[in-house]
Amino acid sequence: MKFKEFQVEEGEPAPEDFAVIDKGLRDHHKSKGKVRNPQKFSIFLRTEDGEVFGGVIGSTFWGRMYVNSIWVHESLRGQGWGRKLMEAAEAEAIRRGCTAVHTDTFSWQSPDFYQSLGYEVFGVLEDYPPGNKKYYVTKKLVCK
Repeated sequence: MKFKEFQVEEGEPAPEDFAVIDKGLRDHHKSKGKVRNPQKFSIFLRTEDGEVFGGVIGSTFWGRMYVNSIWVHESLRGQGWGRKLMEAAEAEAIRRGCTAVHTDTFSWQSPDFYQSLGYEVFGVLEDYPPGNKKYYVTKKLVCK
């Protein structure tokens, strides 16, 4: 089998190329007894007209929830909407049988926000981006 030299391809990969890599990873996980089947979810803060002013996007698998993104419109910050969105996401994770949640945030974003919700820092990537830090946070979920 002969291969081409490595080439950097800019932008998003072609869907069929991404599918090959994704299937390879899933097959490898499955061979180790760790079937990966993430279930995506989203929760939005919308006006009565349907305009989005905030939301959480994440997924659940292997008994955990991963928060990919959370955002609240600048005009609504500091009013508890972020907390309510995270509480809704955590409730959904519990409904799906998750026992913990994790995510990451930058020093200029919201590490204090997560800590106020009971998240603990389990890792820090220094100087990323330069002059800043990236925090990895987690929280155990308790069924109520």
